[in-house]
Amino acid sequence: MKWLLLRGLAREQRHWGSFPKTFESIVPNAKTFCLDLPGAGTEIHNASPLAVRHVLKDVRSRFQALRGTDDEAWGLLAISFGGMVAQQWGADHPEDFERIVLINTSAANLSVPWKRLDYRQLPGVVSALFERDREKRERKILSMVTRLGSDLDGLAKEWSAYQIDRPIPRMTALRQLLAATRFRAPKKIATNVLILSGGGDPFTDPSCPQRLAEHYQAKLCVHPNGGHDLSIDAPEWIAEQVRDWVAR
Repeated sequence: MKWLLLRGLAREQRHWGSFPKTFESIVPNAKTFCLDLPGAGTEIHNASPLAVRHVLKDVRSRFQALRGTDDEAWGLLAISFGGMVAQQWGADHPEDFERIVLINTSAANLSVPWKRLDYRQLPGVVSALFERDREKRERKILSMVTRLGSDLDGLAKEWSAYQIDRPIPRMTALRQLLAATRFRAPKKIATNVLILSGGGDPFTDPSCPQRLAEHYQAKLCVHPNGGHDLSIDAPEWIAEQVRDWVAR
C-alpha cells in the first residue's frame, strides 16, 4: 500500500527525517510519499488558508496529480494539524484512502481549548515564533514537542538549516493556528481510522485523541510516555501499531 504523510503546524516534509524509511522497513509493502501543507516547504509561496477544508482542497489537488491514474490502495498518516486535515479529508472524500492514521490531533467540538493546546506551552510558542536565531528557535520547539528524542541539539542544528533555503513564514504558523482553533471534527469518517497518542504529550492533552477515538469509534493506541511528535520519540512504535492494525 502507498502512504501519504502529512506534517503538522509550521513543519514541512523534511521534518519527517528518517521516519518514512523506518515506516517502510516495518510495514509490509509500504511505500511513502510526502506533500507539504500550503505555506510550508515546497509551498512556502502559497498563503496558508484560514480554514482546514481549504487547506485540504489545496493538498488534495496535488495528491490527485501525484496519484494520477494509479488504482492502488492508499493510506494517509498525519500528525497534529495535519491530522485535522486528514479528518476532513476522510469525511469529504472517503474514496481517496483505504486507511487513515491520526497522531496527536484534536477538534474544537470535542475538546476544550486548554486541552488542545496546553496554556503552559503558550509562552514557549510565542518565544519560538519571535526567536531570530534559527537554531535556538528549533531547540525551543523540540523541547515542547518531544520527550524521548535523543541528540536534540543536533536535530535543532539540522532543522535550522531548512529555514535557510525554505523559511516557513511566521504568518503560516499564525494562520494554521487560527484554522486549527476553528476546526470541528466531522460527524463520521467512513474510512478505517487508527488513532495514536503520546501519553506524555505536553502540547496536546492525551484526552484529545481519546475523545476522537470515541467519536469515530476508532482503535486507539497510546505510547505510555511519548511526546507530541511521536515520529521523533517513537518512530518504530508508530510503524508497529500500523503494521499490526493492517494485519488485523
